[in-house]
Amino acid sequence: MTADPLTPLVLARIRASVERNPRHPAAQTVLLLLNEVDRLKSPVALAAWHPDAECPLTRRQLEILVLTATGENCEQIGQRIGISTTSVRRHRQAIMRRLGVTSTPSAVAVCLVNGWIPEGTLQLPRPRRRMSTIVARRTYRERAEVLRQTPGEWGTVATYDSGASARQSAYRLRTGAFTAFRPAGCWEAEAFTNDGTHGVRARYIGNPHTLELEAS
Repeated sequence: MTADPLTPLVLARIRASVERNPRHPAAQTVLLLLNEVDRLKSPVALAAWHPDAECPLTRRQLEILVLTATGENCEQIGQRIGISTTSVRRHRQAIMRRLGVTSTPSAVAVCLVNGWIPEGTLQLPRPRRRMSTIVARRTYRERAEVLRQTPGEWGTVATYDSGASARQSAYRLRTGAFTAFRPAGCWEAEAFTNDGTHGVRARYIGNPHTLELEAS
């Protein structure tokens, strides 16, 4: 007879069975073993974490809070750490109750402010800074000067937060809405997306009025 491997699903079933009768001595022993498995499976920063006396959360509760902060739902967290979705919800309720808050974002904020989340367990994205109007105008002017020196060659003008913003800027560039790219008709421009980065490339094709005079 071969035993089933301790997959997250098997561990979740065992824990669910134990939690139905938590006062039974055998169930308490199994729960201790499951908690030890959880500790060994925790991220390195959490596995080595020793909370100070003021932190009201257990390592398991803190791990669930960190996973919640990264955007995972109860089902995803349960599959990742090998417990049932119901257990995850209970842990979340216990976290909020112990911290005296009414939402998980507030719980994360409390732990961050108090230094209870170990360094390296929660990767916070850097906010994207919006380019000021003055910087944008200077950037456009510099790029236009460079591209005028190499007529007909495409070059990147700027990058944007979304494809829609890039397409709108390409249209405005072609129609002379940007001072640096006037008069209208001097430039060809198109939006592009490369590896998730949205931008506008353009090339100088000459002043249409000058070309008309030369042709005549």
